[in-house]
Amino acid sequence: MMRRLALVTLLGLFTLVTTGMVLAQAYGLAAKVNGVGISNETLERNYEEYLRENNVNVAGIRYPDRVTAMRRETLDLLINQELLWQAAEKQGIVATPEEVNRVLDDTQAQFSTADAFLNKLALEGYTRESYRTHLERLVSARKYLDMVSAKVAVNAAEIHDFYIQNPDKFRLPEQVRARHILLKLSPGADDEVQQVAREKLAGILREARNGGDFAALASQYSEDGSADQGGDLGFFERGQMVKPFEEAAFGLQPGEISDVVETPFGLHLIKVEDRQTARTVPEDQVREQVQTYLLNLKQQQAVDNEIRTLRTVAAIEILLPL
Repeated sequence: MMRRLALVTLLGLFTLVTTGMVLAQAYGLAAKVNGVGISNETLERNYEEYLRENNVNVAGIRYPDRVTAMRRETLDLLINQELLWQAAEKQGIVATPEEVNRVLDDTQAQFSTADAFLNKLALEGYTRESYRTHLERLVSARKYLDMVSAKVAVNAAEIHDFYIQNPDKFRLPEQVRARHILLKLSPGADDEVQQVAREKLAGILREARNGGDFAALASQYSEDGSADQGGDLGFFERGQMVKPFEEAAFGLQPGEISDVVETPFGLHLIKVEDRQTARTVPEDQVREQVQTYLLNLKQQQAVDNEIRTLRTVAAIEILLPL
C-alpha cells in the first residue's frame, strides 16, 4: 500500500528527494539525514508540489507562520522518505529491477509520447537513468512500509470489543423509501400559475389513488431528475429532505400516497414504498467492515510508530531556520 506519509502519487514522484545529486551542492542543503543531504532545491520543488496538491495560494495567506509551517511539513516528509530508503537498504529490502521497471512503465504511460515523458524528466532535472534510480528508492521505501504493515493483525476479540464499545456507529435511524412527482414552481409564481399546477397535480393524484402506476406517472409527469427512475428517491432518514417533504413522507405507511405537498422546489406527490424502523445492525453483519477499519487503523499506527522510531535514532540536522 502506498502511503502519503512516505510516498506521493506517481505524477508527484518527479519532485521527491534525490540525495547525493549535484543539486545538493549547487543549491546548498536544507537538511542532513545520517549525513546524507537534502538540497534546498529539492525542498523548494516539493514545497511547490505541496501547494498545488492542497490548492494553497500563498498570496492569500495572512500569517507568515503558516507558510513556515508548510515548508517545515514538506521538509519533514522529505526527511521521512530518506529515512525509509536508508532503513530499506539496511534491511536488504531493495526493489528488484522488475519492480522498478513496472513503476517506470506505469509512470511513462501517463504521457502521450515517450518524448513528452523525457521532457518532463529533463524539466525536473532527471535523465531516464537517474530517474530510474530515484524510483528504486521510492519503491524500496514502499516495500519497507509494506513489511511493517504486514506484521499487524486484528483478532476476533478486538472486533467484538469495538462493536460493544461503539454502539452509535452501528445504529441505523428510521428510514423511508419514497417516490415522488414534482411540478416545479418558480419563486414568486402568481396565483394563476400556482392554481394551474395544483389542478394538474390533483388530477395525477386521483389517477394514482385509483390504481394508476405511480412510477409510470412519475416518469411521465415529474419535473425532477428522479423521473427516469420512476421518481424513486431510495431510502432516506430524517434531516435529509426539506421539512415539509420529510414530515409528509414519514407520516405515510408503505403504499400510501400523500396529498399535495409544497416545498421551495414546487409541488409534490409522495408515495412511500417501504419503511425501516431504527435498529442496531447485528455484529455478524458488520464484522468484516470492522476488521478492515481496525486493520487500516493499526497499520497506519504501525507506520507512524516506525517513522517516529527511525527519527528518534537518526542524526537529523535542520540547516534552515524553519
